[in-house]
Amino acid sequence: MVRRLGEIGEKKLLEWIVKRLGEADGALLPPGDDAVDFPFKGRLIISCDMLAEKTDIPAGMSLRSVGYKAITAATSDVAAKGGKPIAYLISLMLPPDMTEKEFEDLWRGFEEAAKLYGGKILGGDLDSGDQIVIDVTCIGRAEKIISRLGARPGDILAVTGEFGAQAAGLHALLNDVKDDPLVEKLIQSFERPVARVAEAIALAESAAITSSIDSSDGLAESLYQLSDVNDVGFVIENPPVSEDAVRYAEKFGVDLFDLVFYGGEEYELVVTLKPKMLSDAVEAVRKAGGRLIVIGRVTEDKVIKVRWLGEEKLLERRGYEHFKP
Repeated sequence: MVRRLGEIGEKKLLEWIVKRLGEADGALLPPGDDAVDFPFKGRLIISCDMLAEKTDIPAGMSLRSVGYKAITAATSDVAAKGGKPIAYLISLMLPPDMTEKEFEDLWRGFEEAAKLYGGKILGGDLDSGDQIVIDVTCIGRAEKIISRLGARPGDILAVTGEFGAQAAGLHALLNDVKDDPLVEKLIQSFERPVARVAEAIALAESAAITSSIDSSDGLAESLYQLSDVNDVGFVIENPPVSEDAVRYAEKFGVDLFDLVFYGGEEYELVVTLKPKMLSDAVEAVRKAGGRLIVIGRVTEDKVIKVRWLGEEKLLERRGYEHFKP
């Protein structure tokens, strides 16, 4: 028998959720109370990220992946500042016609990602509406904090992964491209990105890093945000191109440059580093289980240039922006 949330009701749904909530070590308030508490000494980093069905959930994406990605998105911003997640608060707006199984799949996605990053889901809020809206607050602990501010001319520009695969996966979902092993791999990349928590902490501890941002808005936009706050420019001599994105672009006639720079959804770190400490940074990230790819350098001129197919071109600032058509 298929049961929908409108039949189950808020009270029963909350009972189910509360039974699955974690509890911080040393907490005085029990799960399901009006607020959550935990003893803490140090520095907190807090970030929230909202995901709405009409703008952020493409058709064909599983609800378990939606839950996983919602947690990852909030985690990525905390990770980019050098934080390790310790707690999550999840506020949900859900349509009454969502089935019980769909809700449980969504929640298991939350739990899967929270377990991956080491944080506990402690509470949140619940409401009904005409679409799925998820707001995740990630609370992290930091020993050393990394800011967007700090890049200087001469610094090395690096990233923690290649770009384009996630954008190709989204393109495949939006265009209903199916029955292809490459496409299946790319969709998996889009639906299951990984926030670079360990890599960021390792970079913070190495003291080599001068600025950091995550790439969820796209590589181009991330670079422009670093450029704005630091009043610098960049030269990208080694674009971090995914080979899977190359294959997809060739097979389906998609612009590879756009996939790499304007796709977004990668959740990689985009960082600047002290040149004399580059080897220290590379080794620190390697020991953390990741990799650091040098893609260019910071310049004094406030422009962003890319070496692409043997030619140098200016990187335009464009991409999706909320509230604009």
